[in-house]
Amino acid sequence: MKIGRWLLVLFLITVLFSGTVAAKELRIGIATEPWDLDPAIRTDTGSGYLIKNIYDPLIELDNNNQPTSKFALAKSWEWKNDAKTIILHLREGVKFHDGTEFSAEDVKYNIEWQLNPDNDAPNKGLIGPVESLKVIDSHTLEVNFEAPYTSALQQWSRSLDGIVPEGGHGKRSEEKGVSGFAGTDLSRNPVGTGPFEFVKWVSGSHISLKKFDDYWVEGVPAVDTAIFEFIKDPAAKEAALISGSIDIVDKIPYQDFSTLKRMPQLETARIPGIQTQIIYINNGKPPFGIGPDQVGDQDAIDRAYHLRKFLFHAVDREDIADQIFYGMATIQIGPWYADSEWTSPELKDMTLHSESLAKEHLKKAGYEDGFDFEMMCTNAQWFCDVSTVIQEQLRPYGVDVEVVPLDKSAFFDTMYETNDWDTGMEDWGLNNFLAISWLYSGYYRNNHNHNNWHHASPDLRDIYHPTTPGHKEFTELYDKASVEPDREKRKELVWEMEEMVTEKVIQLDMMFLDNLYAWRSSVKGYGDGLNSVGDINLKFITEYTG
Repeated sequence: MKIGRWLLVLFLITVLFSGTVAAKELRIGIATEPWDLDPAIRTDTGSGYLIKNIYDPLIELDNNNQPTSKFALAKSWEWKNDAKTIILHLREGVKFHDGTEFSAEDVKYNIEWQLNPDNDAPNKGLIGPVESLKVIDSHTLEVNFEAPYTSALQQWSRSLDGIVPEGGHGKRSEEKGVSGFAGTDLSRNPVGTGPFEFVKWVSGSHISLKKFDDYWVEGVPAVDTAIFEFIKDPAAKEAALISGSIDIVDKIPYQDFSTLKRMPQLETARIPGIQTQIIYINNGKPPFGIGPDQVGDQDAIDRAYHLRKFLFHAVDREDIADQIFYGMATIQIGPWYADSEWTSPELKDMTLHSESLAKEHLKKAGYEDGFDFEMMCTNAQWFCDVSTVIQEQLRPYGVDVEVVPLDKSAFFDTMYETNDWDTGMEDWGLNNFLAISWLYSGYYRNNHNHNNWHHASPDLRDIYHPTTPGHKEFTELYDKASVEPDREKRKELVWEMEEMVTEKVIQLDMMFLDNLYAWRSSVKGYGDGLNSVGDINLKFITEYTG
């Protein structure tokens, strides 16, 4: 007995002094594989999940979508010169994963890289009209704008949501990635200041991260390893969560939310979200747009316009919200929320679903007996289900919709790199709660445009051509609104842009979905980091007992 007890004591002492403790490995199930882990390039939700944990943002938004310094690299800021200058006071003692010290030069580099037109950064328009950048000292940066840019902090929460080390982007790749942008050195090998370091990307399977021991927030992260598994099938992902092989999931089926909510081993949350469901419309090809040989042909322009108006009135958004999302969605009035002061009063009075108006526009287009078109959709989650409902809704008008499921990469390669598509059913997630930001993301870009809405320009890519009139005027309105210091005047400019894109039906903005969260009860504190954006923020986890 004495020998047995001494062996046990010796074993415990060995464990104590060797520091051998079971590694805490957290597993997260996400619906789609990320595209690009360079925060200046990525445009998809899946990449955003990883970026949130590999990098730190310059400015963070709290649960009420207001700027905060919590987990942000800017610890404070001050406005000067009537909102034409902002002084950023940056955190000291922060390190990048490669061991270099974070400084104001890094932030200056991040901003300048995105503003450089040669880099074709997708969110450079959100940076603002920067006139000059001045490094005051190693951790203080002065940003001067050409005009007042009062929304800078909220816009930067998206456009600068991951700060990289100076020179980190490296050289651009010769080929474009899934997102339609040429990749960088960080696309597959990210380096940030966040709580987790990148370890490995196994295509089609998972991305693994490990704890960054030098993270500047004490006690964060609370786990040693985070594995993001790509699980396209919602049922498989849900089963993994229930069985315990997965600890956190990104999206769960709406029809299952009430069931999961009752399970004692799980935690759930439902928060109004900013993930918008969209029917993208190809304005650069009949039937809903015009081809390159029809530029300036008013008859062709009118015919395409009436078919888009038909689609606008024929699709029953409420029916989709009830059938597919079990009422857990907010119908959009134009591009934004119906009850928002930033939604045009004129749009709030418009009619959405109307059989009579749908038939009227179908007749005006010259297709009273119907027509055929394709609707591509991502073959994950609910996209094909929504497409199928729309297919049935349009059948009584004599309209035959062929639903074409594609994986996400093929979907966006087709949209961005070809003109060979009619419509597409997908969603788009915002990273802040600004209507003007959504107008930029949804409509502004002349190249790399979701809906092939283009105007003549020296830099317009050869695969595109001018399409539905009005895009140049829209971009001019946005440029004016983005620097308008008077809130009410800025709001009126936003209304004008909303009215333009809605009247022209450049795309069909349908509804914002509620975010449905589910995670194992063993993941303590995770719920404190949930927000309307839909982030997976592992920084808030205080304890993991799985």
